[in-house]
Amino acid sequence: MSSLAPWLYVILLIGSVATADIPCGYNETGFHEIAPPDKSGGASDRVTFGAFSQYQGAPLVGVPPISEPAQEVKGTIDLIENAVDPENTLTRNTAVEVAADAPGPYNIDQICYIYKYLRDNWEYVSDPRGIDYISSGNNTIKVAEKIAARQNKSVAGAGDCDDYAVLTASLIEAIGGATRVVLAHGEGQGHVYTEVYLGSINTNSTKAILNLLRNKFNCDLVYGHLADENKSFWLNLDWNSTHPGGPFFKSQKQSIAYVRQNYVKTSVGLPPQYAPLIKAGVLACTVKDGEGNPLASTMLVSGNGKQIPISVDLSGGIREKLPVGDYKVTASKPGYEFETKTVTVLEDLEASIDLEGVHKSVPNIQIITEATDPAKRCVYYTKDTEGHQVFKIRVYITGQDLDQIKSVKYSLHQTFEKPEHVSTDPSSNFEMIIWSWGRFVMPITVTTIDGNEYEYMYPFTFRAQLEDAQRSGYRFIDATSSWDVIGGY
Repeated sequence: MSSLAPWLYVILLIGSVATADIPCGYNETGFHEIAPPDKSGGASDRVTFGAFSQYQGAPLVGVPPISEPAQEVKGTIDLIENAVDPENTLTRNTAVEVAADAPGPYNIDQICYIYKYLRDNWEYVSDPRGIDYISSGNNTIKVAEKIAARQNKSVAGAGDCDDYAVLTASLIEAIGGATRVVLAHGEGQGHVYTEVYLGSINTNSTKAILNLLRNKFNCDLVYGHLADENKSFWLNLDWNSTHPGGPFFKSQKQSIAYVRQNYVKTSVGLPPQYAPLIKAGVLACTVKDGEGNPLASTMLVSGNGKQIPISVDLSGGIREKLPVGDYKVTASKPGYEFETKTVTVLEDLEASIDLEGVHKSVPNIQIITEATDPAKRCVYYTKDTEGHQVFKIRVYITGQDLDQIKSVKYSLHQTFEKPEHVSTDPSSNFEMIIWSWGRFVMPITVTTIDGNEYEYMYPFTFRAQLEDAQRSGYRFIDATSSWDVIGGY
């Protein structure tokens, strides 16, 4: 696609403040304002609308911002507003029939099908002399059906530009869209065309639709109006182009006939098959503790109305491909608190952030391993199925904040028959009894009554206790014949 000529009057509008709807063209570098005409047109007591076509010339000059309607066009505006009829059964049925070629929720492909259907099958007929005759949507369809039957060909409608604009608005409104009709005029002559509301320009969906139209129709710019102080975009559907978003009709003035203003505007969606075309970048994130050590955790990325959980492994880092846009990022790990950071993901670029986990105020508890039965001054042992000598071990919790504990989860080595044990019994100090040998690091998750979780990497070992018991004269009792009675796990 060609680049913009350097002599054109081009202003990047993002970040500026507009007080009126601004005509512009969109490409990969943003929104570009169209320069107004060299001079304003003279006043006229009456404007006749019905221009058939116009040579566009330079696309970024000759279009004024939207202005308040002059007295001479107010009557036409009222007629247009009353002629749009999406509630009519014939209008609704025609809209559904055409839009059904792109099934699914209201989306840009349905707009494209309606545009093509009308433009390819329209018969131009002028208004009566000196009169702006404006046909309702359903009346235009009825006339088209009679013409089609007589000529034995497809006819979508017949009339001039205002009839075309009214039917365009009626069909789109009938499938849930939001439209308005623009009156371009000056020096007694004028043209009428429809625009469709795409949505906020701050959403990935709207930008993706604009880029989709550029790619679909191989055009340098997609044309429409920036409204609401540059926050929303209205797409040009004028018949002068060959596709939605074509160049504007040039005029001295432009005014708006608003359609069904009492209803909430509906944004246009992306068709399901085009979802992969949403542009993406990469989010790179590292999660560490206060000493700079990597933390395995769960990262939470919020944006575009969704929250995405992403697992972070022991390396403490991730690289995730995400649609372009603004995101809030934080992390979750038992025993840690994380701040929330905001990051912008741009197309084909990598955005990097670091998250630091701060230890929560951990409960005052101690984890105890007991390899002996102090009341009977003995140690119980047996052999497991693989012939290893295993000992009866009790692991439990004690300490000042024991009454604040709700549950304790012990995560054992995978070689155990039941590698996970959860205790919810405070009367036994949340104990776990196992038959074990050797040593390993045991992850223990302590959940408090207020719902917080604290994770401990507990170095499980009991060899020194067995040696102390032997030196102290404790009996070592073979519990092979009675281990179920003694308590096995």
